[in-house]
Amino acid sequence: MDIIKQTPGSAGKERYAVVDIGSNTIVLIIYDSVHPVHVQTYYSEAVYLVTYNAGGIMQEEGIRKTLDVLARYKAILAEEKVDRCFAFITEPWRHLENTEYFLSRLRESGFDIDALSGREEAVYDFYGSRIDCADILNGNACDIGGGSTELISFRNGEIHEAYSLPAGCVRLKDLPVTPEVPRSFLNDSFSAAPALLDTPSSELIGIGGTCRACSLLSKELWPEQPISRASVHTLLRGVLENDPETVSAMDRVLTPGRKTVFAPGLNMLEEIMDAYHAEHLRISEGSVREGYLLRHI
Repeated sequence: MDIIKQTPGSAGKERYAVVDIGSNTIVLIIYDSVHPVHVQTYYSEAVYLVTYNAGGIMQEEGIRKTLDVLARYKAILAEEKVDRCFAFITEPWRHLENTEYFLSRLRESGFDIDALSGREEAVYDFYGSRIDCADILNGNACDIGGGSTELISFRNGEIHEAYSLPAGCVRLKDLPVTPEVPRSFLNDSFSAAPALLDTPSSELIGIGGTCRACSLLSKELWPEQPISRASVHTLLRGVLENDPETVSAMDRVLTPGRKTVFAPGLNMLEEIMDAYHAEHLRISEGSVREGYLLRHI
């Protein structure tokens, strides 16, 4: 379990927790402040739940592993005094034939789990990004997760279009890491939701684990440089070619679970930047978790 403890926030403020069941990881975050948002403790376990979807049937092994993690999180929360805990699941419940069975089993954990649609996930991503990117009123944002990728176009600080495509870094890891693979998914998305391309912007907002991992590696290799489309390309080439400097930097800043799916995630990111003609990537510390939390309290 990856655990990150932050500096305590202001005493006496309301404390909340969020459990996020994703395709790659299951995360528990305890916040000791919401206005402003401040993380007390961050727990993460890589389960790769999306890999247990066999022909549309979520396998028992994946369900058991998820319940094991949720039981550990339940024990942690029993020791913590939080005002309220929210729990949701993103991509893993979608595209299943045994959806109701899967969700009913997960609710045996004792958590009241909200099953988010792809569009809902994209919407909460956007509101999460407003925490530190509210100064960008017009543009585009993306969240490359384990099983899906969310794309958001926004104008005047409000959502213009939001869309979720069923391809994330875990789903893509068994496909060739070539431009054609993510480009095909993106072309289908732009055909289904053409308004995604209505708001050109030279700066793309990056949300979620893949984009944050890209930022960590970029800062490790080039501390003073912003993240550009060219630097994302260089990172991807370094990963694919096992460049010693890149591999060494990955060992220092990325978790083992992230390293195994990093190349397909970077590949998707580069194609998204190309599609939007974005020259720079700006990382948001907010995500679907913070967006969900702020819209529910």
